[in-house]
Parts: sequence; structure tokens; C-alpha cells
Amino acid sequence: MAAPKKYDVEFRDRAVRMYRDRLAEGNDSKLGARRHVGSLLDLNPATLRNWVEEAERGRGDWCGGGAAGGGV
Repeated sequence: MAAPKKYDVEFRDRAVRMYRDRLAEGNDSKLGARRHVGSLLDLNPATLRNWVEEAERGRGDWCGGGAAGGGV
């Protein structure tokens, strides 16, 4: 039996959105943005990186759920 997921879909979406917003500000590198958002949400930057990469590939039913048709 698989372990339950530690983070829900809304939390993942929020973390990825915050990361993208931080990058859009232009003050941080990708790593810097991951570290900043990770520290705010008490999240490992590597975990956030995985979520961002997954969202960019369009995998998983959690990513892009709210903004699929709206374009952010």
C-alpha cells in the first residue's frame, strides 16, 4: 500500500504559482526563487523543483487545474 501524499493539490499549485511569480519579478535565479518559496512554505527546494518540472511537462492531474484554459 502506498503512503499517503504529504501535500495536497492546492498546496502544490500554490507553491508552483509562487515560484513562477518570484521568477517573473526578475530578482532571483531559478535556484534563488526555489529557495525563497521553499523557506516561506517550509518546503525542500528540490521538492519544489520536481513539482515545477512536472507542471512544465503537463503531467499529473494536480498541475494547472485552475489555470488550464485561462493562461496565467
